[in-house]
Amino acid sequence: MKPYHIYIDEAGRGPLAWPLYVGLILPLKKLTTKEVSFFKDSKKLSEQQREECFNKIQELQKKWKLIAVSTFTSVEEIDTYGMTNAEHIAIIRGLQELWLSSSIKKDVSIYIDWKSDFKLRKTYPSRKIMTIINGDDKVKEISMASIIAKVSRDWIMNSLPKKYQKYGFSQHKGYGTKLHKEKIAQYGPSDLHRKLFLKRLFPNHTFQKILPKI
Repeated sequence: MKPYHIYIDEAGRGPLAWPLYVGLILPLKKLTTKEVSFFKDSKKLSEQQREECFNKIQELQKKWKLIAVSTFTSVEEIDTYGMTNAEHIAIIRGLQELWLSSSIKKDVSIYIDWKSDFKLRKTYPSRKIMTIINGDDKVKEISMASIIAKVSRDWIMNSLPKKYQKYGFSQHKGYGTKLHKEKIAQYGPSDLHRKLFLKRLFPNHTFQKILPKI
């Protein structure tokens, strides 16, 4: 049986508000140098370039060259379980979606950007799971996963209901910019803000360190 590889990256670990998104790429066929030459770490691309790369990934998916999936964890899950566990939840959801989208369940290696495996080895002890520091810079498929996660999250941040527009989410995407902090000081935190990341406003907030059953 042909070995398959799944590549994973996230967007939204650092913001003060709203969801963490995870992108997963499962190549079904060998991608050519030309097909992957466009892709870079999403942080090194402009918004327009990310959109163009996102569309190229969708074109490859329509040709059955790969499967691309994005999943997320809510602010409530981040506040309840902490960031590492929240990313674990999003990754598991993405992997479950990939299992449903394909017949590929055996002989799959998983490659994750960053130094943590987000407790995946505990959940999947028989699978090969590799962590790659700066993987979104070194591995094109992880770059693609980062683009899927980033664009998916930005779309959500750009389409928030009117009552949240006063915080300027479409400008800073929830990150802790000077503008965002000024808006929080002016209006107070909303239900989209992470208590976990606003310790001065929520000094007594704690989270569970035990993973939930998914």
